Amino acid sequence: MYLTNFHTHSEFCDGKGELELYVKEAVRLGFQAIGFTSHAPLPFYKSFVMPQERLEEYCGSIRELKIKYADRIQVYLGLEIDYIPGVIGPRSPQFKALDLDYTIGSIHLVKNGKPDGYTYTDETGGEFEELLHEVYDGDSTNFVKHYYSLIREMIQEHRPEVVGHLDIIKKVNKDTRYFDETAPWYREEVYKTLQVVADSKAVLEVNTGGISRGYVKHPHPSPWIFNECHKLGIPIMLNSDAHSPEHLTTYFKEAKSLLREAGYTKQRILFNEEWVDVSLE
Repeated sequence: MYLTNFHTHSEFCDGKGELELYVKEAVRLGFQAIGFTSHAPLPFYKSFVMPQERLEEYCGSIRELKIKYADRIQVYLGLEIDYIPGVIGPRSPQFKALDLDYTIGSIHLVKNGKPDGYTYTDETGGEFEELLHEVYDGDSTNFVKHYYSLIREMIQEHRPEVVGHLDIIKKVNKDTRYFDETAPWYREEVYKTLQVVADSKAVLEVNTGGISRGYVKHPHPSPWIFNECHKLGIPIMLNSDAHSPEHLTTYFKEAKSLLREAGYTKQRILFNEEWVDVSLE
């Protein structure tokens, strides 16, 4: 059995706890590998990302942990990098220069109607409502279609090794307030996006972090998407998007059961510095 997690956030960004605490907990749980993916610095301030001035320290600290724990666990250096058209993405030169083991590509921000302004894609409240009305004419369908188009664009232009929490926008959709996942137009957007993922050969993560933090009841992406992923031969990776060490395996057992129902028996991970398929069991 391979127990791993390649999506974690420490005190370097919006997570809690020192890097070594995550490694120690992973060793205690019997992990074979752990990967760190702080939110990469942006060219403007957002509270959830790592400050640029800490990036060198972050990379150096993880490389030290690789060596220190080499006889107990494999440690990998990654970043979760936002894609913002014309601004930044997983393949931006400043990240290539870091010699990362892998990247997770995500969409957390979209341009709002203000100069140099960006609004979160996955947070409810007044800012999101304002975004809908100022940029999308109050039509959440327009927002959803734009969001998935950005994912497709990110993969095609900045292909990350791992595509992060595909449908994170459902965090704002409690009680189907903004959209219905069973609607044909919504499913068509997801299917189009999955085809781009499949063509790219990127790994799609199954992310249980929204459950541990009380935002959603099911993983990202929603379980109904797993069947289509399996049909398309998309490799998956089970991650908990841990923001504290105690959440390294949150909802893993349940997520594995859902994946098995869809036909998955393996996940793709980094092991011995290579991408390999290992048993989900």
